[in-house]
Amino acid sequence: MKHLLLIALSSFVLVACGGNNDSTKGAGAPNGKGSGGKKGGAQRVLNVEGYVAELGSQGKVFQTMATLVPKNSVSLSAATSGRLVSLTAKDGAVVKKGSLLAKIDDSELRAQLKQAESNKMLAEQKEQRVRNLFEKNGATKQDLEAAEASLKSAQASVELIRAQLTKTEVRAPFSGKLGFVDVSVGAWLNSGTPIAELSEVDRLKAKFALPQRYASVIKVGDKINLKDSERNVEKVGVVSALDAVISESSRTRRVMVDVDNAKGELIAGSFVSVNVAMEASNVQSFTIPSEAMILDREGAYVFVCQGGKAKIKHVTTGLRTPMSVQVLSGLDVGDTVIVSGIVSLRPGADVKIKGLRHSINYEVE
Repeated sequence: MKHLLLIALSSFVLVACGGNNDSTKGAGAPNGKGSGGKKGGAQRVLNVEGYVAELGSQGKVFQTMATLVPKNSVSLSAATSGRLVSLTAKDGAVVKKGSLLAKIDDSELRAQLKQAESNKMLAEQKEQRVRNLFEKNGATKQDLEAAEASLKSAQASVELIRAQLTKTEVRAPFSGKLGFVDVSVGAWLNSGTPIAELSEVDRLKAKFALPQRYASVIKVGDKINLKDSERNVEKVGVVSALDAVISESSRTRRVMVDVDNAKGELIAGSFVSVNVAMEASNVQSFTIPSEAMILDREGAYVFVCQGGKAKIKHVTTGLRTPMSVQVLSGLDVGDTVIVSGIVSLRPGADVKIKGLRHSINYEVE
């Protein structure tokens, strides 16, 4: 009996303890929600940096170096072998187009020309006699054709020798200035022997390269400012040609500029600084830090802060540098572009601008 009473008393104590534990749990979490549940439902606010979009005109200048070369330049050389019998070319002389500069002995060719001209005369007379006979049925058509062929052969011989005589003369192909003359009268010249360099220096060409991001900034006919700092000479040239392709090795596009040098102020072969104006100054655009720009399948976009939330804006871009990007459309004046914490941003995320960037000039240089 005592044993059964002890078991019943122990069961009562256990049930009472269990009831006290459930009551305590319910008291600490009213409505079934604890303080931990409220904390887990709050969205984290990201602290970011911003950059205020402001309209500006793209009137900056890209500076580089260019090499000056003659408008035309050629190495004058002998077109045939022979002894040099006349030399009118002088060191550094200015010559006109067509001027005779050197003459190779042509006495043998002239003798051959006389013989060829004599043969031609005989062939002409024979052809005329045969033609007269043919018209009177005194010669066959075959006789006439043979006489005509002989005449054409004689004429070709004369033209060939005259062409060979032309090769004994070295003439200026254009007006320009000679360099140093490398031969003397009496020397034996082989075909291709250099005589002197002829350069057209009253007009020069400036050649330089533009980086790929500026490859479409200029066009043929644009004016380019050039300066030779060593001689303190400034000139305005005109773009005459743009390379059709961008170099795969350097990612640059070659540009050629015509420069007037009638006064001889510039020297071919020297370097000059070149100032290339960027896009027209009347084109209004935004320039933002490059780290704010994001690319996806739909194109370029940025995050802006509106009402404490991150919002996506797709944009159209222009010139780019490692530091900045030109935005042609998609932004509004006063937009605060988010420039930090981009990896953690999502559309609609809570953001707080902790600072604005103003100290660095992000204009396209």
